[in-house]
Amino acid sequence: MSGRGPRGERGEQADKIIAAARRAFATRGYAATSLRSVAQDAGVDPGLVLYYFRTKTGLLEAVLQPPEAFGATVAAAAEQPLHERGRAFVQATLQLWEDAASAEILRSIILTAAQEPAALERLRQLFCELVLAVVSRSLPDAERNLRASLIATQIDGMIMNRYIWQVGDIAALPADAVTDLLAPTIQRYLVDPLP
Repeated sequence: MSGRGPRGERGEQADKIIAAARRAFATRGYAATSLRSVAQDAGVDPGLVLYYFRTKTGLLEAVLQPPEAFGATVAAAAEQPLHERGRAFVQATLQLWEDAASAEILRSIILTAAQEPAALERLRQLFCELVLAVVSRSLPDAERNLRASLIATQIDGMIMNRYIWQVGDIAALPADAVTDLLAPTIQRYLVDPLP
């Protein structure tokens, strides 16, 4: 919640509540998490949870906010020259996920969405607005939406294997190696003729 809400001790308490809710929703699930347990995990009075977020749904909405840099990072990659954009998309993704603070937020969003239909719908909306729309808008032809979706399959697959499940060699490779391996495929989806 950096950059939003009240500052000082009040802002810190709201940040603690969001961090505790992220952990709880991602591990126990939204339905199994009470506002009282979130307050206890955050070390705050339960009344503060209602004060800041009004309802459990309001708290869920706060938890599902992507890191502040997310939209700007994707947009900056989409503005790169077309011949460099495949590499830029992979590097932007790795930059977000290699940063511990943003990775914690993104991981929590994905895990919460896997358990809660309202969170999944919100994730779809955010993904369409902040990723698919931005990527497709930057492409010149009539296949732009399909190309953006194909790029997403590769990026999302890398995220799931490297950061969520942490399986296979992709989880242990240095970020530069991941970029070198994945960028050519993304670049093909950007510019090569589709079958």
